[in-house]
Amino acid sequence: MEDGRTSDKVLNKIQEKILNGEWKSGEKIMSETKLAEELNVSRVSVREAIEKLAAFNIVSKKKGGGTFVNDLGPSVYLNSLLPMLILDRDSYMEILEFRLIMEPEAAKLCTERCDDKLIEELQITYENMLKYKNDIKKFTEEDLNFHTKIAEGTNNSLIIKVNELLSNVLECHQRGLYENLGPEGGVHEHKFILDSIRNRDSELAFIYARRHAVRTINDLKRLKK
Repeated sequence: MEDGRTSDKVLNKIQEKILNGEWKSGEKIMSETKLAEELNVSRVSVREAIEKLAAFNIVSKKKGGGTFVNDLGPSVYLNSLLPMLILDRDSYMEILEFRLIMEPEAAKLCTERCDDKLIEELQITYENMLKYKNDIKKFTEEDLNFHTKIAEGTNNSLIIKVNELLSNVLECHQRGLYENLGPEGGVHEHKFILDSIRNRDSELAFIYARRHAVRTINDLKRLKK
């Protein structure tokens, strides 16, 4: 009897055919029946694999029309990180260290590339953070939304995707940090970052984003003592 691991093997095989160019963007892949025969598995396992690929936006299913390969931008190649990031919730410090590297550069790029509309959205998000200072769950959501807006402002699909993946893991950790230490540090630092972006001072945006990441790391170390 087949299990979930069979489905994952099928998924990896299909993904390999797509990523090595055997099945190109916009092309219809072979039917579930033929795939099952070629891979010597059941149609159920093939169907499960295709559903997962559709969830990762690698393929699209058209009712009555088969399955087609999507246009694969750079961000799609990071989708395989998603299960690992969702399952590995003990790597908060490592994620924060990664943010220390990524987010200052993202803030700098955002300052140089974003339009005025995005700055307005950042302002609204910051105002929401102020409004929800006493509601840590909502405050955390707005905090992560603030960083999502900065990622979007870079116009870089990889930065946007990495931010999306990390946000899925960070929410519960960030909320716990704010519950223990309060939101004041985050409020002030986000204001500095926002003002730097609004003034189109990319170097200052870099500095304040880095200080924010460093402070978060130091707070976590303090809590662990």
